[in-house]
Amino acid sequence: MNKEQVKKFYEALKTDKSMAEELKKQFEAAKPATAECAAALMVKLAAGKGYAFTVEDLRAVADETRLLDRDELDKIHAAGGAGFGPTCWGALWI
Repeated sequence: MNKEQVKKFYEALKTDKSMAEELKKQFEAAKPATAECAAALMVKLAAGKGYAFTVEDLRAVADETRLLDRDELDKIHAAGGAGFGPTCWGALWI
């Protein structure tokens, strides 16, 4: 497992507005239909940014820390991650 990579990726999304905006656009273009599809897409997009983790890593971090509660999601949204709304992230992390 590579849970530390998941945490680093989310920190980067919160602080790097250009990366968040780029990922937002890719999510909007892909329009994942389920939380599972969104998670798989997130793993792929993160890998393209140099972060290596799996869908299982995402779940493990969420289970351990509730990494993204509503306040965290709002912060990412405010940072430019508007496309990562409840339909994609909420079912998996909240």
